[in-house]
Amino acid sequence: MSMYSKFAAWYDRIFPFSPGVYAFLNHHLGDRGGPVLDLGCGTGDYCAAFTRDGVEAVGVDLDQAMISQARVRGPETEFHVLDMAEFATLEGPWNMIYSIGNTAAHLPRDRFWACVDDVAARLLPGGTWIVQVMNWDYVLGLQSFAFPAKVMEGAVFHRAYEDITPHGLTFRTGLDIEGERVFDDEVRLYPLPSVDMVAGHEQRGFRLVEHVSDYAGSGFDPDVFSANIFVFTR
Repeated sequence: MSMYSKFAAWYDRIFPFSPGVYAFLNHHLGDRGGPVLDLGCGTGDYCAAFTRDGVEAVGVDLDQAMISQARVRGPETEFHVLDMAEFATLEGPWNMIYSIGNTAAHLPRDRFWACVDDVAARLLPGGTWIVQVMNWDYVLGLQSFAFPAKVMEGAVFHRAYEDITPHGLTFRTGLDIEGERVFDDEVRLYPLPSVDMVAGHEQRGFRLVEHVSDYAGSGFDPDVFSANIFVFTR
């Protein structure tokens, strides 16, 4: 059972739906409408929101437990249990493809760039590709990093990066419920600095239209811990 299956029941409390994220996605979709594709959709709240607003949306996630919850949340939305790097098996093409929540960092670099090649091939003309990772520029200057604990009613969620190198790092998570540790787990992540992210996309014919540190559109500072959000078009 994967890390994500273990806390699937808690996922929406740990990472609740954000109207600001949804507004950002909608802004960049503009008036083109769907279809849109969510790579690493988790429990599917953004896909379900698009569907409710009349936009055709498809979500993929590798975790069966997440997709089971997504199908309950959005019974009218198309969801698939699928590795994000294998999305090209779906029909497409798409007006917007997005991967948020640092999902892309789970792919080793060769698989990530192969996925980006597929994005390039399956976007409609003028389509948008949004990818969010952590500010690896900041993280790669550290040996380890512990996130502030996420405190919820009856539970505390812990996250940390350890053994940080330019080639990869260990992402450790833990969940305490009523003071008792329910699980500890770890997964390998593959950091990609901003300059590499932009250069690799430009080599594939993408144009960077926005680079921000959060979904409110704050300017990106490589020396401040933040998200790292890129908006590309072709």
